[in-house]
Amino acid sequence: MAELVLDTWALTISQDCTHAKALQTLSLLEEIKQGHRITIDHGRTVLTQYFNNTSANSHAGQWLKLILSRSNKIFWRTGKLSNRHESELVNGLGFDRSDLVFVALASEAPDKLLVAEESDYTPEVKAYLSNQLGVAVLTIEEALAAARTLHQS
Repeated sequence: MAELVLDTWALTISQDCTHAKALQTLSLLEEIKQGHRITIDHGRTVLTQYFNNTSANSHAGQWLKLILSRSNKIFWRTGKLSNRHESELVNGLGFDRSDLVFVALASEAPDKLLVAEESDYTPEVKAYLSNQLGVAVLTIEEALAAARTLHQS
């Protein structure tokens, strides 16, 4: 069972039937539901972002409701980065401050897997996250392949 961190972006595109990755994202949500879990911060910043960007009637909204109802599908962590990493990401690399919580959660998780494709995850940011925090930033396709592989093992 893998522990994944989902950027709000993934839930947002899963609701957009015109987005090229919508079906793959829904498949990833199903894989998580079947055999993995997600990471949420104790301060509920991530949950607030999820609820603010997910319609309750959408597939993603129904998935979120189901995941929250199952205690074995969520792992709670602090979602805090050190000042040094936060400063380097935001000031040095131009990373979006609102996404720091996702990076922090991924760095605290045993699998260190972050699913995100937003533009602030530049090659330089990805290299920093990998080298300094051990975090792998996965595309939807990479996350889906990893979830399927980890589910089978």
